[in-house]
Amino acid sequence: MKNLLKITFLILFLYQSNLYSNFTSSHFLKANGTVLRNNSGQGDIVNLRGTNLGSWLSMEYWVGPMGTGSLNRSQWEATAYATYSNCDVQNIFDRDLSSRWSNGEAQISDESQYLIVDMKENVLFNKILIETGDYSGDFARSYVVYLSEDGEEWEWVSSGEGDSDEINIQLSNVYYKRYVKVVQTGEAANNFWSIAEFNLFMEDDYSVRNSLILRFGEDGTDELLDYFQEVWITEADLDSISSLGMNMVRVPIFWMELMNNNGEIKEHAFDQIDWLIEQCSQREIYVILDLHGAPGGLNGFITSGQTYFNELWTDADYQEKTKEIWSAIATKYVNEPTVAAYDLLNEPLSSDQNNYPISWFYNELYQTVRAIDPNHVISVQAFPTFDYIESPTTYGWENVLYQVHNYNEDKESWDSQNGYIDALLLQLANYKYNWNVPILAGEFNFWNFPDLWAKYLKGLNELNISWSNWCYKTKRVDSPVENWGYFDANTNEIPDLHYDSIQEIKDKWDMFSTSYFNENESLKEIVSEYTDDDKASRPLESVIWLMGNNDLFVSSEGGDNPITCIRENYDGWETFTVVDAGEEKVALQGSDGRYLSIVDDESYLYFNSTELDSLQKFDFINVGDSLVAFRGFNGKYICSRNGESEMTCDIDEIGTWETFSWGYSSLAKSTILSNTSDDTENNIQVSVYPNPATSVLYIQADIENYYVKLISSSGKVIKKYSSCSLSTSIDLNGCPAGIYLLSINDEYLKKIMIE
Repeated sequence: MKNLLKITFLILFLYQSNLYSNFTSSHFLKANGTVLRNNSGQGDIVNLRGTNLGSWLSMEYWVGPMGTGSLNRSQWEATAYATYSNCDVQNIFDRDLSSRWSNGEAQISDESQYLIVDMKENVLFNKILIETGDYSGDFARSYVVYLSEDGEEWEWVSSGEGDSDEINIQLSNVYYKRYVKVVQTGEAANNFWSIAEFNLFMEDDYSVRNSLILRFGEDGTDELLDYFQEVWITEADLDSISSLGMNMVRVPIFWMELMNNNGEIKEHAFDQIDWLIEQCSQREIYVILDLHGAPGGLNGFITSGQTYFNELWTDADYQEKTKEIWSAIATKYVNEPTVAAYDLLNEPLSSDQNNYPISWFYNELYQTVRAIDPNHVISVQAFPTFDYIESPTTYGWENVLYQVHNYNEDKESWDSQNGYIDALLLQLANYKYNWNVPILAGEFNFWNFPDLWAKYLKGLNELNISWSNWCYKTKRVDSPVENWGYFDANTNEIPDLHYDSIQEIKDKWDMFSTSYFNENESLKEIVSEYTDDDKASRPLESVIWLMGNNDLFVSSEGGDNPITCIRENYDGWETFTVVDAGEEKVALQGSDGRYLSIVDDESYLYFNSTELDSLQKFDFINVGDSLVAFRGFNGKYICSRNGESEMTCDIDEIGTWETFSWGYSSLAKSTILSNTSDDTENNIQVSVYPNPATSVLYIQADIENYYVKLISSSGKVIKKYSSCSLSTSIDLNGCPAGIYLLSINDEYLKKIMIE
């Protein structure tokens, strides 16, 4: 009997240790310094590149076809200026289009005809529906809507013309009010003013689910939503994601998916997540579990499931429910290698940051999870910026990654988006290295700028930063194009959750499987170029040059003097071999074989060392646009001092003077980086003008048969000319404004600005 119990226990342990087959313990991810590594943090670097499964387990009205939630009217009362015989004003709440309230007289425009609805407490809504039902033609010919909290002071919110038996009033804002007053202001001598049904609606996830619960109960609602979820994301969708080269999905989860309103974890809370993990494991796709909306609201945004309300931070009951959710998740998946990370809170924004800071509650959740699961990576969101979150050392957090969401709403300005990306990559590099943590760009969009999508993804990849765009699919139709999903523009009818039967709801949802969407081929093509499992590149064993922001070259100064950034040309002293120094570090070796060194633990820099130790080892940090920064053993960054003095390694953050353009050098042939150049050894002269340029760029050289490339900031070759003569012109029409690199015979010649 004891042996049988041991065998049973072993089977259960093995089942719990690895719920599914393909991913094994060797795939388990942990943070190791600035990167994620498999084999519990001791194996290879793994960069997660994927997408968000939006509106699957957390529903957004503009992404998925969930419909709008009608509010509970059981306690509402209505009053009117007059009521026709046998037309009880309470009939407008009975869900019966054959009963009505009516004024019993012609419609007149003197604003004397009104109806007031008292919800008995403030309720949240953004849409009003007034239906005439069986009394066709009795709709208000025009109307004004007022709202109030006390029934005395009224706020105008909408007015319009009635033109059908269903008057849908989409309000411009979300309102939290107790009273609604509708005033009939039109003329209809032959029609009463009649209302069969009066409804208020809200379209956040919380309201939709509670509207369904009101009709179908908790279990019926779960069964109905299960049907939708089986339509929205299928095995074919995961195959599609895998075909893009992606190895991760981030799964937004609204708290009501896992927990009932009474705070109990649902019996079948994890059915969909279990299915997803099993399917993703088979495809070697990692899963990030994202609590997208928490009890009580965590930021007040409709996109996080509960608009207006943001009570998590100050309400102990909501906090306890959130902890219970994460306890249940951690218990369920403690040893599951397919789960890459626990994303504790989506876009947290404290309602009282001074007294209840975001980091404080993050630490509460961190400790809750760590008491059960010491191994999984925990994602901490730097939202809206890193200024709102503490570094991991503040609370002693370990095995964490930090997550950012990047949206610049200046959607039609290339310059604005480009500058935003430049600033982002610098910021991410700074925090990644200064806080010694991996980073995930968990959501982003760069609208209809394909080159900027490429620039951003390339920049993230070169920093070993993981990423997932928002999102996989959306029903939204955008004009102009905004690139919200790889599948979009589904205009099929969404369910009417107030009136449609269960079967009618299911039939409408059937039309939202991915096969009914438009395939965004251009976005797929852009993104798939950057999903390869390439790690951040370092030009090991290559000879390179470095140029500061002053357009002058870094020089070793022969090794006996501090290095400078003052040379107009590059030659022996201005070329450096990049040497692998181990532990993901590099050393720079000067033309005389000696290494760049921080002398005597101070900040001064010399090429004077014949050996490698910590003083000669630097992080080679790609920060976009063929720019690099170097971080020394002291945690400081190399600075060019703008060429005004000798270079140092004593700056806390990467900025303008801490970034350097770089390119590959050939010691047999020097390229001169100035508008008019002279290589006396080879007697080559090159002139490039104008700079900045607009429609055309001219090159004059005294060599024949050379080739030219114009390269965008994302590294893409925009223009290419071969067999060039002494004088060559480059047509710049169609090139967006920005910074480019001009290359002659594969050696960078000049930064070019196109206006």
